[in-house]
Amino acid sequence: MRVSSASPKLNNFAFFSRKPRPSRREEALREFSGKFEGGKITVVFGPSGAGKTTLLRTLSTLLPPASGTIKYNNIDVYSLGSGIGEVRRSIGISFQEPIFVNGLTLWGNIELTLSASGKLNGENKQRALKLAERLGVKNLLPKRPKEVSGGEARRVSLVRALAHNPSLIALDEPTAYLDWEATERIIGLLQELREEGKTVVVSTHDSELIKVGDVLYSLRYGRLVGD
Repeated sequence: MRVSSASPKLNNFAFFSRKPRPSRREEALREFSGKFEGGKITVVFGPSGAGKTTLLRTLSTLLPPASGTIKYNNIDVYSLGSGIGEVRRSIGISFQEPIFVNGLTLWGNIELTLSASGKLNGENKQRALKLAERLGVKNLLPKRPKEVSGGEARRVSLVRALAHNPSLIALDEPTAYLDWEATERIIGLLQELREEGKTVVVSTHDSELIKVGDVLYSLRYGRLVGD
């Protein structure tokens, strides 16, 4: 399956998360349908708990839906068996609270991710260094994750997500708690990725980031309430 220009489609899918009592389930997303196209920035917004992060995780195939389908280039990804790995290697994802291996430096974490995706090479290392310089975190790469702030870690996570040149980029609150200069850098980068034809999907509360969206999805209580 070729995923060099991924255009995911989510059709009538729902995702359930378990509540503390095993007999109960909470519906985090309900009958959501949407298309995410290359060359566009899709912004998902809504209050905390609306299902934004769950949507990104499902879109990135980290969470299988309880019902409905997730298609890449019109192929249901969960019909691919082991071939779903190729889809996952074409995705770059960064969460609001990124997870790092604390025993490694930040640069070591970037290399680890590249290695795990089979894309640890000179070209991608150089891409990562250029991205780190652009986002103002190159000097932090020799540090351990616990030695940097949350905002700095989030920018390094963005570098890690983009280092392997993914087709689909899913970013969870990438500008949260950042100053205006850092926010401007990220918005400029996302606009360039759009010009390159990437599929960019962002969840946010940031009004400035919402302004650059080509497609807007508003979520309330796991439901799409407008676009």
